[in-house]
Amino acid sequence: MTQRTSRGRRAAAVAVYGERYVVSIIFLCLAAYYLHRLLHATGSDRAAIQAAPFTTVIRQVIWIQLYVYWGLLLLLGRRVTALPERFSDVLLPLATTFFYLAYNVIPWLPAWCRQNLCPAGWQSACASASLVMTLGGLWIAMWAAVHLGRSFGVLVEVRQVVLEGAYKWVRHPMYAGYAVLLTGFALANFTVAHFILVPLHIGLLLYRARLEELRLAASSPSYEAYRRQTGFIFPRLRRR
Repeated sequence: MTQRTSRGRRAAAVAVYGERYVVSIIFLCLAAYYLHRLLHATGSDRAAIQAAPFTTVIRQVIWIQLYVYWGLLLLLGRRVTALPERFSDVLLPLATTFFYLAYNVIPWLPAWCRQNLCPAGWQSACASASLVMTLGGLWIAMWAAVHLGRSFGVLVEVRQVVLEGAYKWVRHPMYAGYAVLLTGFALANFTVAHFILVPLHIGLLLYRARLEELRLAASSPSYEAYRRQTGFIFPRLRRR
């Protein structure tokens, strides 16, 4: 039993090491890749920019900024005080984090999955609402990330617990921002593929948040009291 526990701790330590020095590099490489695609757009990318140059470029720049920010936070992150305990603490967060890559499959899907279902008269309004939600979601996520700072992580683990700033109002403001951003992303495209992938993506984010809460509550007695007083991803109208 002791040998199995020691082996599990070594595997968890390797996962944390990989998070800092491998996942962070992957994020930075993805940022460089999408920046290259934006600057040297061809084919469907060029067609999308020509059709809606402002919204398309803004959306791509947002993703590039997120990848760069995630990569830098992981490289400079604080020391982990409680390692992941189960395979789900490693595999599920990684699957959720890199679920963004699933959207690259959409151009290969049948035409009926990619067709914009929004009526022509509503497309401009949907594009405007999408831009507002995308920028608003990004602002919320960045606001949360600023307060989280070097406690940011991908795996279900514990660094220094942050209960101030954006986290004073909701327990998972970063995920709230991602949910708003992804909803705006679906609204802009208005396709069957996005209406399937985006709810699945948000569902994974929320399930990941639940796993993180269980880990934090087990490691920090003050977090359990904080959880009872603060909303999950929406502020409570009346705090206990």
